[in-house]
Amino acid sequence: MKKSLVLFFFACLIFPAIHAQSVRMLLAEGFTSTTCGPCASQNPAFDALLKSNTDKITSIKYHMSWPAPGNDPMYLHNTVDNNARRTYYNVNSVPHVHLNGNLFNGMPSQITQTMLNNYANQPAVFDVALQHRLSAGNDSIYITMIIKANQAVTGNLVAHIAVIEKEIHFTSAPGTNGEKDFYNVMKALLPSKNGTSLPNFEANQYMVVEAAWKLANVYNIDQLAAVGFVQNVTTKQVYQAANSTAGPLVPFFANDAEVKSIVNGNTQNCSGTMKPKALIVNNGQNPLTSATVEFSINGQVLKTINWTGSLAFRE
Repeated sequence: MKKSLVLFFFACLIFPAIHAQSVRMLLAEGFTSTTCGPCASQNPAFDALLKSNTDKITSIKYHMSWPAPGNDPMYLHNTVDNNARRTYYNVNSVPHVHLNGNLFNGMPSQITQTMLNNYANQPAVFDVALQHRLSAGNDSIYITMIIKANQAVTGNLVAHIAVIEKEIHFTSAPGTNGEKDFYNVMKALLPSKNGTSLPNFEANQYMVVEAAWKLANVYNIDQLAAVGFVQNVTTKQVYQAANSTAGPLVPFFANDAEVKSIVNGNTQNCSGTMKPKALIVNNGQNPLTSATVEFSINGQVLKTINWTGSLAFRE
């Protein structure tokens, strides 16, 4: 006879029923090159607009291989990821900007303050928060991204994490257009150019995404950070974006936990014994100090284990 085993996990979970309206953060994905004359003429004003609206918009800059001679060092540092976003949006000219994926695409000079005000004054479908930290040896960066849906969302969803260098300043221009100052330059897309596939969400459902990157071609590690965003791959709509913080990441819920994995827990067993183990992870603001794990077969609880301890966030 086949017996079905189910493991139940209980912890103290609190999900607020009422939320303040979430702030929508826009994303500008810019395409540029150190060999592009119009880029040098449009980028300064566009960067100034972004800098004066950090409460409304963040950005990621992808460097391209044209015009000739195509020797932009920030393109050469990561040709795969730069080309991937260019191909995804079918960008064939620089300077070029995609605002929230499909809200706007055109030249940076066409983006206005009024446009940003109007686009940002929309409800946020998701809340997104990121935290980054460097390894003890300063040779790797680790990013944790929390995504929470404020309403039910379905579609071909993906979470992208872009490691950026917030400011890069050259004493002499690295290209032919005279530009020396560059901002939010993409260094790597994690875990790859394809991002992390997401499930359909119900309201208040969340997901934690973690990524790491071994540093390469970084000018100043103190300028490293990350930008995360949730996008519909099919429609190209960017639902929400966020900048990372080097400080502690504040989870969306005070008390929350998950069963990260179960080993030796076959769902069906005809004979013999099983010794399942559950890995518990704390996803809440408060330390997780107790939990109850129930093992049941065919709906009948056979064993209850009461766990006590102390787990901080993501422990």
